[in-house]
Amino acid sequence: MSEIQFLATTKPFSIPKNIENNSVFFGKGSSFYVWDLDPYWIEIVQPILTLSYLYEASGLGNKDFWTYIDKYMEVGDVLELYRIPVQQWYHAPIRNVLENPMHITINIGSRTYQYEHGKIKLNEKRWLEELSHRTLVTEHGVTTILNY
Repeated sequence: MSEIQFLATTKPFSIPKNIENNSVFFGKGSSFYVWDLDPYWIEIVQPILTLSYLYEASGLGNKDFWTYIDKYMEVGDVLELYRIPVQQWYHAPIRNVLENPMHITINIGSRTYQYEHGKIKLNEKRWLEELSHRTLVTEHGVTTILNY
């Protein structure tokens, strides 16, 4: 099986209609989708995802995802992202992230990207482009995107 991507939020999540409709043009492989998380995974990811609403996602980091971040993420919103590379072998990645996490924090309000090697100030005009070239989601830690 392939990877599984998770998205957690502080409030119920929905993709705006104009982004949803964009998928017709970009095709399923390059679209951003979010759907309710299968109960099987809830117990598995709850120790690492701290926000209340849990979803399975597809397309984290693609054009539609960045459009959502840029245009629809409101001040005070927080997202957590995580991925498991191979669904059947989730035990090791979960254990690693609990024992030796390498979290990423992206603050779109202050235009910063923080990871295990330090904090980077993003260019005010090209911050989305800069983020699109950085690691967004891994099995080594949770990526927190906040707008403060």
